[in-house]
Amino acid sequence: MAPFVVRTVDKTLVKRVKDYIEQGDSKALIKVIDHIKAADLADLIEYLQPDERLLIFKLLEPEGVGDVFVEIEPPVQERILRDLDNQAISEIVKKLDSDDAADLMGDLPGERAKEIIKTVGDDVSEDLEKLLPYPEDTAGGIMALELVSVNADITLRDAVESIREKREEVENLYHVWAVDDFERLVGVVSLKDFILEPPERKVSDIMNPEIISINAYSDQEEAIQLTRKYDLVNIPVVDEQNRLIGRITHDDIIDT
Repeated sequence: MAPFVVRTVDKTLVKRVKDYIEQGDSKALIKVIDHIKAADLADLIEYLQPDERLLIFKLLEPEGVGDVFVEIEPPVQERILRDLDNQAISEIVKKLDSDDAADLMGDLPGERAKEIIKTVGDDVSEDLEKLLPYPEDTAGGIMALELVSVNADITLRDAVESIREKREEVENLYHVWAVDDFERLVGVVSLKDFILEPPERKVSDIMNPEIISINAYSDQEEAIQLTRKYDLVNIPVVDEQNRLIGRITHDDIIDT
């Protein structure tokens, strides 16, 4: 096995960025940061001074701010949040997946979080209100609400239409969860089966009813152990009535 190598930031790049900031050369800065991946840009930002970090954030495209922010180490995130105004934080929250948005809001003082929730729109605020009550060390505390579920009684053709409708909302789609009329989790279907099976068949005909799931209030350590033991890429999260309410992805486990 190859040795683990700690990532380091190119000090020449850091100096160049600092020089551009000092010179007030925004065009040169934009040209540089546009060609840096989110994780690498996060590392770079950690080497900058607080005022320099804020300048970089203001130059980022709106859709890229969230991707960079989640890659930054928590202590630096907290400092950035203190320095950003509510409007800027609101724009970041709107671009994040539900679990990352909830983590960010959980780091803010209660009153400030309430003020920002009022500005993010109904869909985002509803997601936050669902996630924030879960303690951060539980499965619900690390789950995301973005997932694809279909009723077990519909045809594969109709199920595929549901998947297409959510293609922009859900990244890294590995499985589709099957639920009953009461949203209770009853099975799982791989994307391969949707392609290979006749479209007239029902989801219930091809789903696997043996599902590994986790309760939202279970300790997040249980989610980690399940992922290791069964080599899972994601885990469905259920409530006390076995209703499907979220999922934990392999990325969430790595972050945890």
